[in-house]
Amino acid sequence: MALKLFIMALRNLWRQPRRTILTGLTFAVAVFIFTVLIAVPASMDLIAEDASRGIRLIVTERNNNSLPVKYCAAIRKIPHVLGCSPQIQWTGIYRDLRDPITTTGITNDIYTVTGSSDYSPPPAIAKQLANDRRGALIGSVLMREHHWKIGQPITLRNPSDGKMTLTFIPMAELPTIYLSRIFFFNRQLLDDAVKNAYGENIQNVAGFMSVRVDRAENLGLVANQIDENFHNSEAETQSVTESDTLANYVSAIGDVRTIIYSLCIVVLLTMLLIAANSMAMMVRDRVGEVAVMRAIGFTQVHAASLMLCEAAMIGVSGAAIGAALALWYFGAGMTLGALTGALGYVAVRPETAIEAILIAFIVSLAAAIVPVINAARIAPALAFRKVV
Repeated sequence: MALKLFIMALRNLWRQPRRTILTGLTFAVAVFIFTVLIAVPASMDLIAEDASRGIRLIVTERNNNSLPVKYCAAIRKIPHVLGCSPQIQWTGIYRDLRDPITTTGITNDIYTVTGSSDYSPPPAIAKQLANDRRGALIGSVLMREHHWKIGQPITLRNPSDGKMTLTFIPMAELPTIYLSRIFFFNRQLLDDAVKNAYGENIQNVAGFMSVRVDRAENLGLVANQIDENFHNSEAETQSVTESDTLANYVSAIGDVRTIIYSLCIVVLLTMLLIAANSMAMMVRDRVGEVAVMRAIGFTQVHAASLMLCEAAMIGVSGAAIGAALALWYFGAGMTLGALTGALGYVAVRPETAIEAILIAFIVSLAAAIVPVINAARIAPALAFRKVV
């Protein structure tokens, strides 16, 4: 019986093809928007989760100035510290002035702060990066955004300083979520460029330091020890966990999560109202049919099930189209723009798309249940009278 009702519902959908298509497209657009929106905080959570696995501290200068590279030697002597990597950042423009690219200069010390859960380039690539000052390791999303290729020279420039134009050679693509928009390069290239342009030696200067700790429970202890060691020094430090650094970065651009969830609620309510209006019109046109079904022996449950099945099929089919488009377009990741910097991007995952389809299924049933139940309860004789 259930199969027969399903077949009948499928045939009935095309009795009003225009209404069916328009309602389905409404679900498709709404689910596409909802899926992309909800993927933003989900992507941020995945990035933070990946960062927390590294068991690292980010050490910066308390007043946002630079740090002496020699601090790393002292930090390595602190108990529970496994490695320290001084790093420096430089921002350049590839083509669009509205899309600055933040690059990070590294040394071989970077491999002392990577763990088993982190991506590490093959030894041959790591050796090549150390020997070639133009070498770079670039995240997969950033590579795809700019259509860069491995081995293809990339020139970045400082728009306000013509002397600072650097050319890099991508040697490997970083596939992990956390590093999807990162740009690591051999900092010797920047050191030499600054020295040649201005005669300044910045080899002993770091923008920040990444420190790896043996266990997560020792992060706070090591952070306090680092800050105490350099208290009242030439450059006082501020040490926080890597995941907290990301959280502070996101909070600096506003309460993104609350805004996005509010927009999701608006999308759901809009979808519910449109679906409810469409379902009400569908049920109104089917009053006579329901009366005939009841007169020839169909129960209220059968009639209601048929119309609810039609509503669910419209919602799920439209939602599947919208979720599939979101997964196809954003599945591999896409930047959120310069506002969120090198770490901000959105990636729609299969589980997020499936959740959006389930929500659309629930919304379609919720929109149809009241008019369907009211129609199924009408006595056959009274339903015929309404038609006549």
